[in-house]
Amino acid sequence: MVKKFLFSLAVLGVASFAQDPNLHIYLAYGQSNMSGQATITDTDRQTNPRFLVLRAGNHSNQKVGEFYPAAPPMGHSGSKVGIVDFFGRKMIKELPDSITVAVANVAIGGQSIDLFDKDRNAAYVQNAKNKNDTWWIQYLNEYGGDVHKRIVEMGKIAKQKGVIKGFLFHQGEADYQMKDWPERVKKVYDQFIEELELDPEKTPILLGELAPTGDLGWRNDAVKEAADLIPNGYVISAQGCPAIKEPNYTLHFTRDGYQTLGERYAEKMLELLKAQEPAPDTSKKDSVATDSTSSIHNLSVVRVVESHMPRLFYDVREHSLFVRFKKNGVEYRYHLTGRKQ
Repeated sequence: MVKKFLFSLAVLGVASFAQDPNLHIYLAYGQSNMSGQATITDTDRQTNPRFLVLRAGNHSNQKVGEFYPAAPPMGHSGSKVGIVDFFGRKMIKELPDSITVAVANVAIGGQSIDLFDKDRNAAYVQNAKNKNDTWWIQYLNEYGGDVHKRIVEMGKIAKQKGVIKGFLFHQGEADYQMKDWPERVKKVYDQFIEELELDPEKTPILLGELAPTGDLGWRNDAVKEAADLIPNGYVISAQGCPAIKEPNYTLHFTRDGYQTLGERYAEKMLELLKAQEPAPDTSKKDSVATDSTSSIHNLSVVRVVESHMPRLFYDVREHSLFVRFKKNGVEYRYHLTGRKQ
């Protein structure tokens, strides 16, 4: 009886657990500060298997829609180092080793929130072409010609392979004269929630402030207003994050500014993840598997306490389903063959 139950569990796991719940994926979008403007160093190119990029741009000889070890450029080919780089590094530093973090970054400098609005983006692009404002179209083309559609595509892949944990947003400089910008930001977020069939109560959006010492720091009241309009929206402070004075403007953060801001995004997300954790159930007793053979390859009798219950997970790199658990501080995993043994 136990053998039949475990075999059924393995078959059910293949059908129902196609994604790895320990693969946390974030969808990032915005303009140049989300794209990243800090110079890439050799240290930035050092990768960690627990921090991945879900490639959203067609460049670097990497396939759109696939996961790769995260290294700049994380967005389009002209991206450098920015918020998402430091966000990901901070997340894997603080989260358990069993968690992998991935980011899909879709950002283009100098562009309005209308570029991300499915109802406005076509007219926005055509208007830019009419005015011969086309320097950025090469990056738009790397994102398939439609950034809204590309974010939805990445979101669908993310749901298949892991769990979308939230959105990372930094934009607004291009829209400093747009009075209804907060409402438009909310509209785009609502579109993504609806199209990706996400639970808004479990899918926060983190909105970063503009550089306070820059030309448009006064617009941070609008950032707060946008966050207030979204029940699960949170402002990420940019206070103390220095900006670079460039020939024609002061809008972009320094490398130190990006690091501080990116880590603040991570700190807020870690706080939200902690709040989502269920309260521990102390009513459960130790459980024992009494059969020595099953479709769980090489797994015999296992006695585990409540806090070390075996869990199914899908390894996106090996394209295989496993059972994973800890015993005496050591993590074990067993490949599900799907065969009755």
